[in-house]
Formats: sequence, structure tokens, C-alpha cells
Amino acid sequence: MTSSTWSTQAETGEWNTPSNWENNTVPTDTATFSNSTQTTIVFDAQGAATVDAIDFGTQASSYTFMFNASSGTPALTIEGSGVSNSAQCKQQFIVASTSTGYTDAQLQFTNSANAGGTNLHYTAGPTDTQGYGGGVISFCNTSSAGSANFEAWTGAGIPPENGSTVGGEIAFCDSSTAATATFTIYGSLGTDGDTFGNVVFHNSSTAAHATFTNVGGTVSGGDGGNTQFYGTSTAAFGVYYNKGATHDSANGGDVAFDSNATGGQGQFHNYPAAVTGGYGGVTSFNNNPPNMDTLGASAGQGFYYNYGAQTADQGGGGHTEFSAKHGSPTAENGSFVNYGCGAKLDSHSSAGHTIFSINLPTIYRPTAGNGLFWNHPGLVEGAPAGYTEFSVYGDGTPGSNIPTAENGTFINLGANSQYATGGYTTFSGSTTAGSAQLIALGGTNEGNGGRINFYDNAQGESATVQLYGNGTLNISDHTGGLQISSLEATGGTIEIQLGTTTTDLTLTGDLILKSSSSLDFYFWKKDNGGFEPNTAYTVLTAANLSQFSASNFTGNSVDGLEPTFTVSGNTLTVSFNQN
Repeated sequence: MTSSTWSTQAETGEWNTPSNWENNTVPTDTATFSNSTQTTIVFDAQGAATVDAIDFGTQASSYTFMFNASSGTPALTIEGSGVSNSAQCKQQFIVASTSTGYTDAQLQFTNSANAGGTNLHYTAGPTDTQGYGGGVISFCNTSSAGSANFEAWTGAGIPPENGSTVGGEIAFCDSSTAATATFTIYGSLGTDGDTFGNVVFHNSSTAAHATFTNVGGTVSGGDGGNTQFYGTSTAAFGVYYNKGATHDSANGGDVAFDSNATGGQGQFHNYPAAVTGGYGGVTSFNNNPPNMDTLGASAGQGFYYNYGAQTADQGGGGHTEFSAKHGSPTAENGSFVNYGCGAKLDSHSSAGHTIFSINLPTIYRPTAGNGLFWNHPGLVEGAPAGYTEFSVYGDGTPGSNIPTAENGTFINLGANSQYATGGYTTFSGSTTAGSAQLIALGGTNEGNGGRINFYDNAQGESATVQLYGNGTLNISDHTGGLQISSLEATGGTIEIQLGTTTTDLTLTGDLILKSSSSLDFYFWKKDNGGFEPNTAYTVLTAANLSQFSASNFTGNSVDGLEPTFTVSGNTLTVSFNQN
């Protein structure tokens, strides 16, 4: 093993030229850099280099290391203690190349090598802004990104049709760690929307306490920067900022969990698009291959913040999606905060939201696990509220592969501005509420309450519902009756459709009315929907209903007729009598 110092009067910038080193020997142990007239270091075709450590002394110039090899063995492998910089100036390592994947790196850290401190800067990208793809910096074994700064980007060029390329990529393999490093990842620059900057975690690698900013898409149809987790890798305690698109039809920055990766205890901030027609930042689960046998990725104990648009000229809201395209992901013990919008907007998806969905046919399904979900209201009248949605798309019969709220807790907050919309949770298609706790809080200052919506043939199963103030359980667009476990109400409203298909509510457990409050119903009928005066419609069934009297229930008039409630055994009926 040989240590060498870069010459103060190096003839060229080629690392592999012995005469550029003071002892005429290319180092394999420690490469030391001090002051020099040649500060651009390149790696020529003479062969790959391997070194234990690179040390920039206190008097070191500002160096730039350039890696342009397009394939094969890494131009430089650092396999010992890593890189250190004692100088006051920044040192740069620029990988400007094309690669076929994370195993095709131009700069590689192995064993326990460390990329160094905050005065070290690493970039992975293409040869120039009009190039395609990008180069790769990889961390293997137990190596570490230290507290260095990293950038990943791609060019505007279109990759060859039959070629396999990636955008600029920083890859973590084996049990390597991002430590406390800072990453900025950029999206597509051209019409090839599938190529973008990446930071990717494989195997059992960890993001540790690093910080990631995934910049939103800047060109039409382009993608934003991506941070991706595969294998059993973990987001650990990392902080992630997924910015919204700055161009219409562009996607936002993205953190993607696939395989059996986990969100750990990370913090994820998904922001709205800066322009109308753009998409917000997103954190997604099992949206990409590989296909899993049974389970999928997990939100772990992470914190997911989805922000809504705050001005009328912003686009799609930040969101978290459990799409279950290639596995069965779970929210596990994650906390999800969906914020409403601050301005009147036409699209409800401009609000912060979390979605559990499948697209038939599929063998997978997403679950809310034991997650905690906060759906915030819109801030003014006409501003979309934050929401959580369970949906089924496509044709076919899902069987048991249906999105479920499982054991989650969903708190839908009421608005505190006049006529503003409360936060809500929606079940549609054949989705199920499982054993979830569904809570709709009342609004203030004439704001609407939170809402719990069951559409189509969605099932309530053993879920419990709590209503407060003008919080609402809406089953009026259900295909028939809905069954849940229990209903606890301190005020609250149940919306029901009357007629040939009366969307009544059945409780397998008890009805609980708190503080001597009454339970309010909002009735409506479809045109030609079979509604008849002087007809008793069953609207509520509960095991303990005989403990209540008709005076415990109120409702609106229909066709100018006032409701008459009757309690008979465990059944509550309503009729609208005409003299």
C-alpha cells in the first residue's frame, strides 16, 4: 500500500499518471491534496483506481474530480476511511456520464468508507444538460455518505430505444447509510419523463438522519426528483421534502417505497404544485416493481404531511398513496396529516390527501394498519378540505383484495370559517372500514363539520363511528343499508336516502347519545325514487334502541311534510304523514 501527495505542479489532471504525484507513484493507501496549480482531476482509460482515503489538507486548493467513464469497473473506488477535507474551501466530485443501473457506478465507496463532511459536494448526472441518462455514485457494504452534500439530475436527451439507462443516481447497497448527508434530486429536463434524478436504497441500507429534497417536475409530462426504497431498506429518521411541479402536466417530487421497504420514523412533507395543472409532491407505496408474493412496503412509524394549495393558481395537493400495484402495502403505525386548501379551487385533489386504492384486476390490496389520520378542513368557503379515500378502480371482482381501513383512526376536523368544508374520509366501490375508529368533529363559526362518507357498496364491517356537533355520517349514496359496530353521538347528523332504496344504518352494538343530545337525520329522495308519504321507512337498527324514545331523534321535512319518528323494539322508523 502506497500513500502519495498530489504535485503542486502537476503536468496534467490525470489521476493515473505517476508523474502527477510527488513520489511518482499513484497512491493505493492515502491520496493527499494540498495546494496545486492543477485542480481538475480526471480518470483516464489507463484503468480503474482504488484508494483507502483521500485527504485534503488545511492548505488545499479547491479541487474538482471529474468522472466520465460510461461503463465497466468504477473509475475510482474508495475502500478505507474515506474522504476528509480540512481546508476552508469546498471539494467537488462530479460524475458526468451514462450508466445502465446502480451496479454500473463511476465512483464507489466500499467497506466502511465515509464520503466526508459538509464541505464536500458530490454530483451525479449526464455529460451535459442536453445529454441523456446520468452517472452513478454507489455506497456498498457499510460505507457512509457522512454529512456531505449530494445532487442527482438528468439531461434533456432521449435515451436509445434499446438501451437501458438511469438518470443521475446515488445508490445505497448492502448495509450502507446516508448518515446525516443532504441530498437534492432533480426531475426530467426533456420529453423522456421516465428518466430523472434518483437516490436509491437497496438491500438493508438506511437513510439514517439524512435530508432529501425531491424537486418537482419542470417540463410538461416530466417527472420530479425521486428517492426510492427497495428490499428491506428503511427511511429511518430521515426528513423528506417532496416539492410540487412548477409546470402543468408535470409530476411532483416523489419518495417511493417498494418491495418490503419501510418509512421507519421518517418525516415526509408533500407540497402542492406551484401551477394549475401540475401535480403535487407524493409519497407512494408499492407503485413500482418488483411484484411481491404477499406483503409489501410499510409506512412504519413515519409522519406524513400532505399540504393543500393555498392560492387559486396552484395545482394538485401533496399526497400519500398506497396504490398496491405490485404489493400489499400498509400504513402500519404511521401518522398522516391531510391539510385543506386556503383558496376556492375546482378540484378536490388540490387539498392534501391520502389514498388507498386498487386497480382491478389485482392480487394485492392496501391497508391502513393502525395508522392515525387527521383530515383538516378548507380554510374558506369553496376551499377543498383534506381527505382520506378508499377506492376501487377498473372492472372485475376484487374478492378479498379490497382496500381496508383495518384498525386505523380517522379524525375528520370541522371547519372554523363560515360555510367552509370539513375534512372527510370516503369509502367507495367495495372497500371496507374494517375495525377502524371513524370520528367526525363539528365545525365552528358556521363552518361545516367533518364527514364520513360511504358510497356504492362499501362496507362498514366492525368500524365504530363518533359524531360531534354538526359532524356527519353520510350513507345517502350507498347502494343499500350500511352496517357498523356502534355509533356514539354528541350531536351529529346521519344523511339517508329515502325511497325504493332506503340507505338505513344497522348497528351490531349500541347506540350511545352523550350529554342528553339528540341524533339528527338529513333525509333526501331521488326524483322518481319511490318515496311515498304515509310510509314507514326503517332508518336505524340497534340492539339497545328500545332504551330511547322518538324525542331523541330529529330530522328535516321532505316535500313540505314533517318527519314522525317511531321506536319499536330495536328499530327506528320515520314517516312523512299526509292528512
